[in-house]
Amino acid sequence: MAVNNNGVDVCYNVQTVVDDKHSLIVDINVINNPTDHGQLSEMSKQAIDAFEVNSIKSLADKGYYNADDLKACDKENITTYVAKQVFSNSTGEREFYCDRFKYDKEKDVYVCPAGYNLKCTIKTPIKEDTKHIEYANYEACSKCQYKDKCTTSKQGRTIRRCVDQDFLDSVDERTAKNKELYKRRQMIVEHPFGTIKRGWGLSYFLTRGLQSVKTEISLAFLAYNMKRAINILGIKEMIKRLEGLLHLSNLYKAYINIYWEIMRTIRVKYEPI
Repeated sequence: MAVNNNGVDVCYNVQTVVDDKHSLIVDINVINNPTDHGQLSEMSKQAIDAFEVNSIKSLADKGYYNADDLKACDKENITTYVAKQVFSNSTGEREFYCDRFKYDKEKDVYVCPAGYNLKCTIKTPIKEDTKHIEYANYEACSKCQYKDKCTTSKQGRTIRRCVDQDFLDSVDERTAKNKELYKRRQMIVEHPFGTIKRGWGLSYFLTRGLQSVKTEISLAFLAYNMKRAINILGIKEMIKRLEGLLHLSNLYKAYINIYWEIMRTIRVKYEPI
């Protein structure tokens, strides 16, 4: 998997759902895809099933900003609050980033920072598999005094508009109107990772393979949830509730079953001497 230093390493992408009230891990998953695209709807649906509710609010960072995934959330009554991705231009001039080009819905044009209109370049009907529509005005670019700051293309600047941009705009508007709620995202989801990685020193995995790594991180998050529950309820209340659920013999059997399940999952073979 690609890593931050532009190299490749044996890495895993850990996905979590964390509740707002107690910072408890609701569900986890481990993937080997470096992007988070497609994970928001899947993990949010797991949270709906866990809480046995019909709808939830889901906060996520810009790595989850994907039209298909956000539309899937909308169909499942998952209200999303996701930061918008801002793409730079080829020159790196902030004044000419894509978000500085304003869309005029009535005219179906983009107005650039210099005041020129960029029109749709597609002359034929849009196909079902089309993901983006391009807008350009090369004639205007050829005589624009800001061309060198705007683009390195000899032809001129091109803006790509997602076919689901109207829907994405509604997500952007909702997120912008709930800034205080969205600010809580970092405090909610980063709390478990900060505790486990910095507090407990679990900064790398000891095992390899998706199933083995998922088992390893599941045990770490189980320990985290147990400590959180003890901090919330207290030791006496935890013991009281556990005693109400299981007798000692059943607890012993449960531990044995968990042990063999872990051994089976990480594929450790027992070979008698």
